[in-house]
This record gives sequence, C-alpha cells and structure tokens, in this order.
Amino acid sequence: MDKVNKIDLKEEAVHGTVKFPLAVYRYAGEGDFTVKLHWHEETEIIYLKKGRFCIDINMQKYRINSPALFFVSSGDIHGLYGEKGCEESAVVFDMKMLSFEHYDSVQHQMVSPLLKRSVQFPGAVTEKDDMWEELAGLYGKILAEAEREAPEARMRVKAYLLQILACLYGHGKFVHMDSNMDYDGKKIENIKKVLGWIQENYGRRITNQDMAAVLQMNPQYFCRYFKRAMGKTPTEYINEVRVEKAAEYLYRTDRKIIDIALECGYDNIGYFIKRFKEEKGMLPSEYRRSQNSIINGQNG
Repeated sequence: MDKVNKIDLKEEAVHGTVKFPLAVYRYAGEGDFTVKLHWHEETEIIYLKKGRFCIDINMQKYRINSPALFFVSSGDIHGLYGEKGCEESAVVFDMKMLSFEHYDSVQHQMVSPLLKRSVQFPGAVTEKDDMWEELAGLYGKILAEAEREAPEARMRVKAYLLQILACLYGHGKFVHMDSNMDYDGKKIENIKKVLGWIQENYGRRITNQDMAAVLQMNPQYFCRYFKRAMGKTPTEYINEVRVEKAAEYLYRTDRKIIDIALECGYDNIGYFIKRFKEEKGMLPSEYRRSQNSIINGQNG
C-alpha cells in the first residue's frame, strides 16, 4: 500500500475546485467526533446541529450546545470535539470567490477587510441571537444548493454567502483587529510555526531544546509558553501527533505495528502501545481490526 505522507499543521486538502472553491462536509455518527488542531487559508462556517461540542480556536476553548453556527476566519488555528451522537456540518470556502471585479462600497467595507484580515468573523452565533433564524436559514440553503453543479445553483450559493456577510455586518458582529490583537496574532504565528515543525519531525527524537530553537527561546520559558497557549505540555502534544499518525498508518497500510511505531518516533514498542491505548482506548491491533470492520461493513 502507499506510504502515508507526512503533513504540516497547515491543512493541504483542496476544498472544492479551482472553478468553484467551496466544499461541504458532514458528520453524523454514533461515536464521538474529533478534528485535530489545524489551519487553512479558507474561511469555514461550522453548523453544530446536534449534541455538545468543544471548539479550540486560537488557543481559546469554547463549550457550545447545539444548535449553533461557528465561524472560523482564514488562518485561525482550530480543532473540534463533539460528544457521542453529535451531528455537524461545515462549509469551507475561499473568501476571494466573493470579490467583485468592479470595486464598489460593498467590496471596500465588507469583503476587502476580511481578505486583508483587518476584521474577523465573530465566534459563535446561537439561537439566542436575534439573527439566528436568518443565518441558519441561509446556511441551510447553501447546503442544499452546494450539492448541485449547475451555474445557477453556484450563483445562489455565492448570493447566500453574501447575505450572511450582510447579516453579520448589519448586526455589527465583525470583530475589528486592534493593537492588543497584534500581540495575540504574533503568539498564534509562533504556535503555528512550532506545531508545523513538530508535524514535520515527529518521526525522530524531539527535545525541548529543539522546539525552543524554532522560536529562539530559552527551553524552560518555551515549555511554559507552549503550555499556556495549548493547555498541554509539548510532550503531551507530540504524543498526540504520533498516535494520530500511527492510527493513520494502521488504517491505511498493512505494515507491521513495530515498524509503524518506529516510523512515528517510538523506539520502545511497549511505550508506544501504552500511549496508543491511552489516546484511543484500545490496543493498536484492536484499532486496526475495528477500522477494517468498518470498511468491510461499508463495502458490504
């Protein structure tokens, strides 16, 4: 089988196509749902339809009950966890698709500031907000039309997205970036840099000194800096990355477990199995069997 490629924290998946840079994703399952921390250039609108969720965005945690809409601006580091039985969907799109060829006041006041990141989307909008019915209705229309490739359907999708911008703008919900946010922005960029470095180097031995050197920091200060930002130690994060990569190998290849452990930076198979069980709730061999059972069930 093909070897799994190492990926950076920046998501490299293509959302939509060059002709229409928008994609829709859905989840409705019996188990819990996790999207690990990542970021992308596109804007994302997440609809939390059923259940309770925890969203990490730019090192801030939000616990949200459905129904709710959550907006992720371009470049935001974000992750999502939904409890068992949750349902959610997401629309991911390139904001440039809403730009006008003829520059006008709408472009100047709404679209351009979002593209330049001088303003950002709000976080969550819930059913307690006055604009909930309008936004939820527009989101539903986007989901319905996005399934079709006809030009008129895509035109409607763009129109509904622009209506969402108009609704948020009319209710004063866009967040203007200020000097205090510049410091937070630098912190976010630092975290992106070190997380990306970890993603590229998880297969080898990593020390605090190595990670601190990426940001030109003292190792002791770096460890405190990282934990304040991420809510976990560098070692805890590295183990999470390694286990996720190992799970991907188990799912997508037939390689021996000991080889996967070595590939993912574990030279002690016993420690690897211990960490994997702590993260996934089962042994690596059990995880592989469970994933194969799911695939066989879908093919059947």
